[in-house]
Amino acid sequence: MKLKKNSLTKPLCLLLVTVIFSVLTAFVDRAAIGPEDTSVGFASLNGAVANILGYNGVFDKISDLVMALAFLVVASFAVIGLITLVKTKSIAKVGKTILGLGVLYLAVAIIYVAFDKIPINYRPLLQPGETELETSFPSSHTLVICSVFGSAVIAWKRLFSGKNYVQILNIAAIVLMVVGVCARLLAGVHWATDIVAGTLFSLTLVSFYAACGKD
Repeated sequence: MKLKKNSLTKPLCLLLVTVIFSVLTAFVDRAAIGPEDTSVGFASLNGAVANILGYNGVFDKISDLVMALAFLVVASFAVIGLITLVKTKSIAKVGKTILGLGVLYLAVAIIYVAFDKIPINYRPLLQPGETELETSFPSSHTLVICSVFGSAVIAWKRLFSGKNYVQILNIAAIVLMVVGVCARLLAGVHWATDIVAGTLFSLTLVSFYAACGKD
């Protein structure tokens, strides 16, 4: 799957910003403000935001709902790809649009596993029913929601160009991204910089996906 050379500037710049932000979070203004004295990057900022927000179970559930809808979108593209594969009996004919989504989803999974093994921040609190601290950077909900719905806007346009319902789907995706990210922040289960990181990672992935071009 070839990337368009003239469209790599934006994703590469976003990648650089994301890496720099992650490194800064790992080393700048770290202080033991988390549960069980766990250290947190950008402690002054994150501590101030956490003290204002606290935990909100309603927003937590809203972000979970948006996450579930994102997984439904993933499943819908998987079905489209599977039907095309069965009909054509050729992976190549599934097309760059669907195959690119597969690569993007794999990248999301790799990022999730990698930062689970390399904890930069732990969550600011134990959620109801939890007994052990979970890694917090980047916010996996934000990463998944923005990556899935952001790439879906591109994919729907490429797959269903000219269809009246594409605009409705795009508006719904954008609204869900905004609601999901805001709800995750207001839920208080992540530090503010975890949300920023999740957004940056997803913007980077979606930009690379956009650079793949049409089928």
